[in-house]
Formats: sequence, structure tokens, C-alpha cells
Amino acid sequence: MRISLLASAALLLASGASAQEWCTPRRADSGYVALTGLTVWDGSGAPARPRTTVLLHGERIAGVFPDGVQALPSGTAVHQLTGKFAIPGLIDSHVHVGSDVSGEDSRVRADRRLCRALLGGITAVRDMAGDTRALGSMQRDAKVGDIASPDIYFASLWAGPAFFADPRTAQASAGEVPGSMPGMRSIDSTTDLRQAVAEARGTGATAIKLYAALSPALVAAATAEAHRQGLEVWAHAAMAAVTPLQMTSGGVDVISHAALIARQLGPEAYGALVKDSTGSVRGRFDTPTFDSLFAEMRRRGTILDATLFIYTMDDRQKLAPMAAEITRRAHRLGVALVAGTDSLGSGDEGAWQLPNLHEELRLLVQEGGLSSADALAGATRNAAAAVGALDRRGTIEPGKLADLIILDADPVADIRNTTRIRLVVKRGAVYPGGPSLHP
Repeated sequence: MRISLLASAALLLASGASAQEWCTPRRADSGYVALTGLTVWDGSGAPARPRTTVLLHGERIAGVFPDGVQALPSGTAVHQLTGKFAIPGLIDSHVHVGSDVSGEDSRVRADRRLCRALLGGITAVRDMAGDTRALGSMQRDAKVGDIASPDIYFASLWAGPAFFADPRTAQASAGEVPGSMPGMRSIDSTTDLRQAVAEARGTGATAIKLYAALSPALVAAATAEAHRQGLEVWAHAAMAAVTPLQMTSGGVDVISHAALIARQLGPEAYGALVKDSTGSVRGRFDTPTFDSLFAEMRRRGTILDATLFIYTMDDRQKLAPMAAEITRRAHRLGVALVAGTDSLGSGDEGAWQLPNLHEELRLLVQEGGLSSADALAGATRNAAAAVGALDRRGTIEPGKLADLIILDADPVADIRNTTRIRLVVKRGAVYPGGPSLHP
């Protein structure tokens, strides 16, 4: 009988292989592999289905059907997983793995960090600006399986000229003048946007990220040209001269950081709200101002990347109640949300830890008011839509990439069960995860 990659993974799990050993890249099984007996939450919006078979062929899902109702192709390797749960591979919608990847050692550390994210159930990431030269290389290697890594979608960052005095831009533009590169560009009213977008596409970017020192008119013009050439547009929820409503009306596809939504109040009111970290914010955003904003976001399909996790860190903790309340209200009014951390986690050395996305999911449920299923959608179906890849990933459906996680417990019953990872399948390649990797 043919030994599949899944059987090989089981043998190595039993042998106690370390996380570092599992960073050796793996390829999908060349034959058919049937995972049977699963309870499948497929991410489509349908309820979980018990006693279900997921049939894999190479890097794609060949079928999803009740156990025993279809004859399996000759030679299929069958793996009984009764009592286990399958969900689509998770997508962290806000990371920065390409911010400082220069030199051989830095790339080695970045690859190790990405592998640890993969072992924690993350099969794709949305990188929100870094050195697109390095990101393009990592994107290619992840896609073809030369490194054990989530797939990478990244942005070309655009900002006004004043922004490029920021020292971070020098790190991401090493060897060139900050603001002059296709992946890190200074723009103003004189910029040839058609040419700038075409050059951004040439980096392999999925999107333009509009970042700072721009006007509402330039946001709208840049967004229109990016869309015309088939790129997504991502941005912070507000800039100094651009409100969240202007960002939404300008056509931006995804806006980040829930607390910045409060900038709709205007600079003085926002500043007072931030300063008063002791006051209650419950119900503070249940007003016509925010209802109109969220209605426009819902109408346009604008996605909110809340990043609740980042508000648990450092001096941003005082913004956590505001970010949670805004997330709660936006969700209640039908705004689509994605799960992003702004801090991938797992490190690149030392004891393996779960990536921060699992904590983001918990926060979306416990602080942001989402159901477990809605939070899962934010890390799967909605996240795939945010990177323009819903036709290829985000749900467990025939024809899509074989990206899924096998869990020991039901994540719909308790979102914390996303941490109970038994196996991770990324483009059909099988890796262990969760408890098997803890020291």
C-alpha cells in the first residue's frame, strides 16, 4: 500500500520530531489522499458537516462529500480521522515579515519565522508593507514549496513625500533612495499614477497600500487607477487629512486598525477620547456618525482589519476598549471583518509558540462580540477576499488549494480550540502542528 505524506507525518509525530526538523519543505502527495471521518467546517457559511471525506489530489481539493457515498480513485491513500475537525487554513491579514530582510542571516530568520507560523496553522499572510524585493523572493519560494511557509500576499507602499524621512523607509529601500522604488513610492498630485501602478504590479504585489501624507482626492485617484489595473487597495482607517468615511468613499478595499475609526469624530474629539483612558466607551459609537460610516462600508464591501491583538501591547493598551467597542458596533451593523495581528509572533528561535492570530481570534469573540464562526470567517473566507484570492482559498471546496487544518476539538464550540492543531495541510503538503510541537 502506498505511504502518503500524511502517514509520513504521523510517523514523525510519533517519533517526537522538533519544530525545527519540520521546517524542511515538503511537497504534496502526487496521488489521491482521502481524509475521512472528519467534521468539516468549510468556511462557506454552511454549518459544520460530520462524517465527511475531504479528497486531496496534489495541491488541490478534489472533493468534499459524506463518508462512503463516492467511490475513491484507485490507489487512494485513506486516513481515518474520526473525532477530528477540519477548517480552512488560517490567514493572518496583517503582518510585516518583509520589513527588514537584508543579508543572508536575516532571510534565514525570516524563513524560520514563517515556518513557525505555518506550523501554527497559518497557510497565508497579508504583508502590509516591507521590502518588496525580499517579499517577492519569499513569495515565490513559499508558493513553489522551496521553503515551509504560508503563501505571501504583499503591498507596494505609497505615501506623500513627507513620509519618506521615516527611518523605516530606509530599511525597506536599502540600496536605493526611499520613495523612488516601485515597492516603496512617494506620490503627489504630479505622479503618473498609471505608470506607478504598472511598476507596482511588476514587483509581484497584490495591492497598493496607501499610508500617510495623502489627500482625499489623491486617495480616490490612486485607488481608481489601482483597481483599473487589477490591484487591491489597502490603507489605515484614517490619515491626518483623510477620515475613515473619505477612505471608504475613495474606494479602499480594506482599512486597518479599529481604533482609528474613531478619527471620524475629528482631531479634537478623537484626541480627547484617547486622552481619557479611564472613561467608559460602551455605546460611545452607537451614533448616526458611525452608523452612516458603517452603512457605507457595508454597501461598498469595505473590509475592516481590526487588529485587536496589537492593542494588547505597550502603550496602545489604553486604546483596547475603544478598538473592541468599534469592532463590536461595526460587526453588528454588517461590516465584514478580517483577523490580523500586526505582529505575526512565534519568533525565529527558542521554544516554539503559537502565532498571535489565535489570540486575535479569541479577542474578536470575547471582546469584539463575534461568534466563533464569524471570527473563523475573518481568518478564512473574508481574509481570502481581502487579498483577492477567494477563488483559490479561504474555504474547503473542490478545486481550491488544499489548505486546511486538522484540529482535535471543535473551534465553533470554543474559538480557543483553534490552538489544538493536529496537522496542517498547505497546498497539499502535510506538517504537524499544535500540541505535538510544544517543548
